[in-house]
Amino acid sequence: MITPLRARIIARPHLPKRTRTVTCASTRPEITPAKVIEAVAGKSAVYGVTLGTANWIVSGANPIEQYHRPEFACLGVLCSAISMYSVDRCVAQSKSVEEFDKVSYVETGRLAMVIFASMLIGCSI
Repeated sequence: MITPLRARIIARPHLPKRTRTVTCASTRPEITPAKVIEAVAGKSAVYGVTLGTANWIVSGANPIEQYHRPEFACLGVLCSAISMYSVDRCVAQSKSVEEFDKVSYVETGRLAMVIFASMLIGCSI
């Protein structure tokens, strides 16, 4: 039994300090977070234009009315999650920024964002 009067203090042995070296696995230029966010927003806009137009034709609810329905809101969240996952995979597999632009359809996403914004403006007028 160890009493407070006879307690032993165990000191940590002095170990030599380790040095850490960081090596880069590849020499590809870094894909900026802004480029990744743009790709996610573009893919989400493509889903939004496609599904929003299809729902507008089928259900008769314009995109602004679709925002207020829970089933369409859940569909939008699901499509955004799919977009995030697919862009994350594109970042991991791309060897350059140009290849990332081509694989993630950045130009198509920009066009879809403009179309989606014009759909919302057209419905609110």
